Amino acid sequence: MRNQELARLMEEIGLMSEFLGDNPFRVRAYGQAARTLYDLDAPIEEIAKKGKEALLALPGIGPDLAEKVLEYLNTGRIRKHQELAARVPRGVLAVMEVPGVGPKTARQLYDELGIDSLEKLREALDRGELLRLKGFGQKKAERIREGLALVQVAGKRRPLGAVLSLARNLLAAIRDLPGVGRAALCGSARRYKDTVGDLDYLVASERSEEVVRAFVKLPQVKEVYAQGKERATVFLKSGLQVDLRVVPPESWGSGLQYLTGSKEHSIRLRGLAQEKGLKLSEYGVFRGEKRLAGETEEGVYEALGLPFIPPPLREDHGEIEAALEGGLPRLLELSEVKGDLQVHSTYSDGQNSLEELWQAAGALGYQYLGVTDHSPAVRVAGGPSPEEALKRIAAIRRFNEAHGPPYLLAGAEVDIRPDGSLDYPDWVLRELDLVLVSIHSQFKLSKAEQTRRILKALENPFVHVLAHPTARLLGRRPPIEADWEAVFQKAKEKGVAVEIDGYYDRMDLPDDLARLAYGMGLWISLSTDAHQVDHLRLMELAVGAAQRAWIGPERVLNLLPYEDLLAWLRARRGPWPGGAPPGTSPG
Repeated sequence: MRNQELARLMEEIGLMSEFLGDNPFRVRAYGQAARTLYDLDAPIEEIAKKGKEALLALPGIGPDLAEKVLEYLNTGRIRKHQELAARVPRGVLAVMEVPGVGPKTARQLYDELGIDSLEKLREALDRGELLRLKGFGQKKAERIREGLALVQVAGKRRPLGAVLSLARNLLAAIRDLPGVGRAALCGSARRYKDTVGDLDYLVASERSEEVVRAFVKLPQVKEVYAQGKERATVFLKSGLQVDLRVVPPESWGSGLQYLTGSKEHSIRLRGLAQEKGLKLSEYGVFRGEKRLAGETEEGVYEALGLPFIPPPLREDHGEIEAALEGGLPRLLELSEVKGDLQVHSTYSDGQNSLEELWQAAGALGYQYLGVTDHSPAVRVAGGPSPEEALKRIAAIRRFNEAHGPPYLLAGAEVDIRPDGSLDYPDWVLRELDLVLVSIHSQFKLSKAEQTRRILKALENPFVHVLAHPTARLLGRRPPIEADWEAVFQKAKEKGVAVEIDGYYDRMDLPDDLARLAYGMGLWISLSTDAHQVDHLRLMELAVGAAQRAWIGPERVLNLLPYEDLLAWLRARRGPWPGGAPPGTSPG
């Protein structure tokens, strides 16, 4: 439960160090440590119990940072953070987090305009003061204004993947409370919505007051906002709001439905109940005083004349009508996934070797893993040059021959340049098993320019997948603008799949666009965009987004067995380069 707080401290040390002009290598080290801690599934205190060597085994954690982790766990603070905080005004940290600002610009704003809060930044923008600074023009000022608005909205919601481990750890703590019979995480988290504003928990118990009293005393709770006999609202030390609701065991199913939502879906259900002369509440489905259902969710829906509607569909986006007509889709399941089609290794900015990725894939029961390191355009990723890319492809194929299944696909995530050309020449692309194309620059092109850019990229005969198509970063960067119907139509014509990237700050395609693409007949590729093996668990989020998009098991690349996937890739661009891949029959 302390991962998030420790990650935040590391992140702030890096930001304050850069603001003060510290060594850039040291700054990056703190950023990498923060990312590792944010992504960590296990509690950091449990890892630390195994000794300092266990901390040093974490990506990006060296001896100095391991000492700071232990210092925090032992004292609740990091002396370095306190020293820097004494030199950097607190509000400057908030300014640095505005997209388009960053530490260097924040230093300029502070030194020349005295901006040390979001409010002062807003006032300076309104007065046009930024335009008087060296290096600032109208476009840069507008980008900062847009970033400020984005931060204000994002502050109210957090990416689901960033809080899911915390939410499940809290669920485990709730289940251990005295008097708890059953407990579940509900709300938008259960519906796999890409962001959450708070966390909702349901408990079934005959001893509701005892459960509530124990809940508000949990060590994770910082402040109790409200407390009653059957409910409580608290704020965690991480800042998250948590709502707890306790119902009797016979109301477990109706409580689940009620607390899962969405509000719009529940309003429709209550309307159906009224049409049938029934009443629906968190306590059950009633005809007068008689309870007809409530113990199970399935029973609640059945009492309303409906089949069970899976939580990811409950948004009042046509699921009620489909249920009434017997037309609910059969959604794909995480257990059906046979591999991950975007993973990064040490050949670019990934943290793990081919051997480590292979072992992780085997542990998950996967048949394959797409190793899709960056092309050179993303300079911070250190992607291989065209000549080095060929050596990397050969190394992956030798690895497959030596190790056998699960197989590593020699792929690449290739940048789409502003003019629509690709960052690798065709003589590299044709040698790759799997070609993903994506946008990492020039996000502010017009809708028409962005559309032309993507359409041209899709014309390349070696492209298999359009990766994280909107290029959004939740809370940090809005999606690019493009004519998505035109993009999806071109992808369908060219036989290119579109990706649902499950990395928690991407969740891209968003569920509405994914539903549009799938409805137009496109193939879907699921990925975690993993940069370390722990990220592979984020496939759950990609599947959750696919479920919200009404996607079934058809036309999902990751559900294909290895040889069938190879056949699909091969059909995209003729005979396999260099003969049949390992594990297949020639021809």
